[in-house]
Amino acid sequence: MDKFRLSLIVIAALAVGVLAGGWFLGVQPQLDRISTAEAQTASIAQLNDVQQIKNAALRADNEHLGDDKRQLAALEKAIPASRSQQALINQFDAAAKAADVTIRTLTFSDASAYAAPTGVTVGLPSAGALVEVPLTMAVNGSRADLEKFVGNLQDSPRIVTISESRYTGPDDASMNLTGLTWVLVPAQ
Repeated sequence: MDKFRLSLIVIAALAVGVLAGGWFLGVQPQLDRISTAEAQTASIAQLNDVQQIKNAALRADNEHLGDDKRQLAALEKAIPASRSQQALINQFDAAAKAADVTIRTLTFSDASAYAAPTGVTVGLPSAGALVEVPLTMAVNGSRADLEKFVGNLQDSPRIVTISESRYTGPDDASMNLTGLTWVLVPAQ
């Protein structure tokens, strides 16, 4: 073997070594990074698709947000977050005035947490505690006006559940009512 051939073999070996080193140290790590980046891009694209679906649902919910707020306001009038006794008394006075009756007495008892009757399954709110406030009242007026008053109470914005009514009359006609009103105490 002559010197020339040996030089060619050494140069060829060095060339192969440089190419292999370039591949393993330069090209292959770049290909691995590209593959990792493509996988991350695909994962992020999936997350973006899911987020786009959520955004579309939120956009749709936002379109009727005003209606939902009005409905919530009506529900908060029906079952407020506090006893709001003066507002309730004003509601009773308006119902009495519209029916042309006189409220003789009105008494509120201590509030207590609502407990569903035995055997009845009730979905209680998760946003707080439903509280019942017992009330009793005595009302004077004609029988027709007293019936109209009870109807007015049932149609009032705030929920009043009449559990018992006792009519006495026709002379000095009056009605004693027992019932409940409700409060939704917000969770702390």
